[in-house]
Amino acid sequence: MGNSGTPTADLLLHPVRWRIVHHVMGREVTTTDLKRELPEVPSTTLYRHVAALIDAGYLTVVRERRVRGATERTVTFHQTTPGVGEDEAQAMTVEQHREAMLTMLAQVAGSFDRLVERGELFSRNDQLNYRQVAIYVDQDDAAAIGERLLEVLEPYFEHAPGKDRVMLSLISVPEA
Repeated sequence: MGNSGTPTADLLLHPVRWRIVHHVMGREVTTTDLKRELPEVPSTTLYRHVAALIDAGYLTVVRERRVRGATERTVTFHQTTPGVGEDEAQAMTVEQHREAMLTMLAQVAGSFDRLVERGELFSRNDQLNYRQVAIYVDQDDAAAIGERLLEVLEPYFEHAPGKDRVMLSLISVPEA
């Protein structure tokens, strides 16, 4: 992302770190799992970005174990962890916002493509949803909706037996 911006934006909106967070979100994942899920990312690069996310407090190490002389970490990302705040969003450049939006859209499209490639589109159709609605809000309304959505969604953040992981992406774009 660009060099000017905020520390949080620079940390979270990096394309590799964004993908790591996406893969860890809502579950516990080992670094070996991440290597398997992100095979195009060199191991040293992957471990460096995981370490940066741990150091910044976005990933939490829940377990460590020795595997062939190395330490394998199991990490999680708590979805209630604050991301880019309003002040930091204001400090981000237009290009950073554009890249963040495109990175998120690419991640959503990639998830959809993987679903199709696995031949699971129709068998998982009950969990697939895409729609748009128009709402009329001011800044206070938007903040209240965000808070209420987190309250509604929070019971579904933790894995439970018989439950599938579904990525819910919410995007709001003000019209001109």
